[in-house]
Amino acid sequence: MERITSSWYAVHIELALLKKKEQEYEDFFCWIMEKKHGTNFQRVKAAGRDGDAKSDGFLFTEKCVFQSYAPSSGFQKAKLLAKIEGDFEGAKERWGKKMEQWAFVHNETEGLPPYAHFKIMELDEANADIAIQPSVQPSHLKVKALSLDENHLAELFGPALSYHDVTQLNHEPVKYLLRAIQKRDYKVENIQPVSVNKLQYNQLSNDIEVLLTAGRRKEKLVEDLLINWPDPEYGNELSAAFISKYRELVSQELSPDEIFMELKTFAGGDSRVPSEQVSALAVLSYFFERCDIFENAPEGWSP
Repeated sequence: MERITSSWYAVHIELALLKKKEQEYEDFFCWIMEKKHGTNFQRVKAAGRDGDAKSDGFLFTEKCVFQSYAPSSGFQKAKLLAKIEGDFEGAKERWGKKMEQWAFVHNETEGLPPYAHFKIMELDEANADIAIQPSVQPSHLKVKALSLDENHLAELFGPALSYHDVTQLNHEPVKYLLRAIQKRDYKVENIQPVSVNKLQYNQLSNDIEVLLTAGRRKEKLVEDLLINWPDPEYGNELSAAFISKYRELVSQELSPDEIFMELKTFAGGDSRVPSEQVSALAVLSYFFERCDIFENAPEGWSP
């Protein structure tokens, strides 16, 4: 898999793990496990009074039961501890000797708090006949998802970009995109030069850097089109539109990578057509370098 392709899917997987909550997160976890393990992984469907036997899925050969917990409102200590212990004890009772391993799956990107790890360790120490696994957090699922076949990832996220798509881009898709986003309400502001350390200062991931680098390869197309645009002020006006959108996204307290991908969508990159995706990256890369979307690092700052 090419680096740009891997980065493309890595960003989409990470955003999916950030945005999905509750049943959606459980379904995404199960989808990854099904694609990775085939029929060895089985989902568990709730069945009337029998419920789901305190399990969302299991690995048949390993006899490992998984329970997912992805609340939309974040973790609360009492609820989290009750969830861990209640799900484990419930699964132990319902599965009996059919369960030799147990794993707790969650959606907290920064990991579980210490008291949750202590609870899992206490359960492990008290149940010598069941191997309780370390918790499965989003970063673990991201690694597992990226190990999937590219066809599986395309099934969920659509085709990824390749370097061939970047090199084949010409003026026409970019021109079409610029026309499509021409009408915006904005206030014109001064365009500031980009800081050398802008990527690091804004804590954008290495995968976003790969996408921006790909977009930079075609910045000249954007520049040529704007220089020759019938309205000479359109470049500045478009810059102001991106600044306005960026500030709106910042106010929503999104992660840096989420903001970048929302700006890509704003630039017209919500399509699954590769030429339109590359066009959006080229436009976004052009304005990343020339206006205040993301912060410029202070003078003297170093990573």
